[in-house]
Amino acid sequence: MSKDFRLIALAATLTVSALALVGCSFGGAAEPSADPSQGGAQKALDAAYAGVRADNSLVSVDVPEAVQNVAIISCSLAIPSCAASAQAVSDAVVLAGWWPMVIDGGDPAGPGQQIRTAVAQAATVIVMIDANCKGLEVPYDEVALSGIPVIALGGDDDCTPKRLAAVTRWTPEHAVGMRQSLVGELQADYAFGKIGGEAKALVLTVAGDPTTTKIATSFAAKLKRLGAGTVSQTLELTAAEIADKTFTTKVIEAAKSSGANAIIVPADEWLTSGGLAAAIARDAKTAKLVVVGYGGTATALDLIRSGRAGLTATVGQAFDWMGWGAVDAIVRVYAGAPTVVIGDAMQVIDVDHNMPETGKYTGGVDAQEKYTALWVRPAPTPTATPQQN
Repeated sequence: MSKDFRLIALAATLTVSALALVGCSFGGAAEPSADPSQGGAQKALDAAYAGVRADNSLVSVDVPEAVQNVAIISCSLAIPSCAASAQAVSDAVVLAGWWPMVIDGGDPAGPGQQIRTAVAQAATVIVMIDANCKGLEVPYDEVALSGIPVIALGGDDDCTPKRLAAVTRWTPEHAVGMRQSLVGELQADYAFGKIGGEAKALVLTVAGDPTTTKIATSFAAKLKRLGAGTVSQTLELTAAEIADKTFTTKVIEAAKSSGANAIIVPADEWLTSGGLAAAIARDAKTAKLVVVGYGGTATALDLIRSGRAGLTATVGQAFDWMGWGAVDAIVRVYAGAPTVVIGDAMQVIDVDHNMPETGKYTGGVDAQEKYTALWVRPAPTPTATPQQN
């Protein structure tokens, strides 16, 4: 591998690490009863805490002997969950002994051009995060001519004929790309259960952003299915307002004017580094509100552990587990073996439930240990020992 490529890989990894600061299973928990007086609220809380979790099949596989140059084409790195997903894959690639190159698929040039960039940078395998095949047939055909396999982490191979080497799934029934919908559902279960069915939620989104919109839409739909509670207001914010932190004032004003008793936030980073949790805690009229985030970052969990106002709970996702699942899919493609489901975990975390002792949410699994135990590496070739005369 060239020195230039290694420098590109290192720079790309450092870039996504920074972006992750600003910034993805499922089976379903049973639908709780719609009547809080008959235990529906507790059933909803139980469903939120149970979340969705599945283990992967413990099937050993041979690791490819050659070092892989892994291009990781992410959904927009400005979205915290996309940045966390890309970082998780990148970290797993490094620990597997390979070389990562993270490329922002949210760049105006679009994922098609980024696929061509990956080919030009000598990628030997491509991981696509949250992108379906349809619409990318031409660049995928170009990839095929170069002999580079593509692994989908989220999204589906909806092309005819199929273009992708493997599609990762949480469970046999559920695609990774469903995570935003599951986030909204678990947030609704928690808000409904915590407030006893009378949730009046202020839901935050970014105008024109499909990720936060999907979470908000899923939240509202699940609350409706639960049969109680309302969305008092959906507040559309801009990326610029979030970046300069002026959005915190808008959120506090909307929470008070809408009569909300819960605030639904699509990213932990808005609450922690974005300053929203501190703003909520400072105002006497919002300090007692139920606030639910998404991510399970170490900083967010520290805030929840402290018991301070501003963040009540968050939907934790085991991003490290997901990253290793993508690398495991690469291993199996090169071994000519079928992919296995990732498993992963997504649960609501509050001060009393699913809280790790320290650090971020991992689903209670050491993902590196879990996956590397499945990989059979080639035994080193013994060297001849010189005979002593």
